[in-house]
Amino acid sequence: MSNYNKGGYGSSQGQGYVQDSFGNDGAAPKKNYNHTLRPVTIKQILEATQTQADGDFKIDDQDIGQVTLIAVIRNINSSATQSNYTLEDGTGVIDVRKFPSDHDDSEEVDSLAQGTYVRVVGSVKTFNQKQYVQVFAIRPISDMNEITHHNLEVLYVHVSATRSKGASSSSSAYGQYNNNSMQMQGVTSTDTHMRGGFDTDAVAQDLSEFIRSHPENKDGMGVHRQHIFANFKHRLGGEQKLIELMTKLEDDGLLYNTEDEDHFNTTH
Repeated sequence: MSNYNKGGYGSSQGQGYVQDSFGNDGAAPKKNYNHTLRPVTIKQILEATQTQADGDFKIDDQDIGQVTLIAVIRNINSSATQSNYTLEDGTGVIDVRKFPSDHDDSEEVDSLAQGTYVRVVGSVKTFNQKQYVQVFAIRPISDMNEITHHNLEVLYVHVSATRSKGASSSSSAYGQYNNNSMQMQGVTSTDTHMRGGFDTDAVAQDLSEFIRSHPENKDGMGVHRQHIFANFKHRLGGEQKLIELMTKLEDDGLLYNTEDEDHFNTTH
């Protein structure tokens, strides 16, 4: 796994996809997805669809080839011919399988213990109508910031795929994103009227700043919802209105969960 770099076969800015380096030896061009590595969550894998048996899996109505995910090991079942890991990332639980290779780093393999966060690269397969990941590479995570970076990539690619449907070639495929900088936009005057006249634009901006500067978020792991509710529910006339605003910001890719569903960080 010496070529398996920290960012997952190199890092990709913008699209969130990583291009591979394989040539086609003069063969006809393949679909683009075969040359990309898509960052995903376990939930996305479990909800991936197939149009036909043994067909390609789709996420956001796009064919996927290789995927990369970050999760914590919950269980290990190894044999001489195969290692099975049960992984969890806060969105779901999935089994991943890896066959031994002469290129495996023995010390790295030994470090894959229960409770260890790992990055996995592989392809989505199905067995007995249940999705799993056939692993090409797996390595432990040493920098927790990589988890945050991965979650941002997942959001970025998802928003790109869902917002670009039907968009003209001259318009931005990323909706609220401008030149790869994620800006706190998307809460319009229409939203203000829908929320009883409260200035949701100002609340969204202040919420973003609150999360960025909160001491609990010093390691990029987000702020607990209790702190957010305590400081902002009065700004919108109650907790339910704040939940609605946070849900919209999540849908717009401006807010996301970190270590669990109760902790939030901002992409702005």
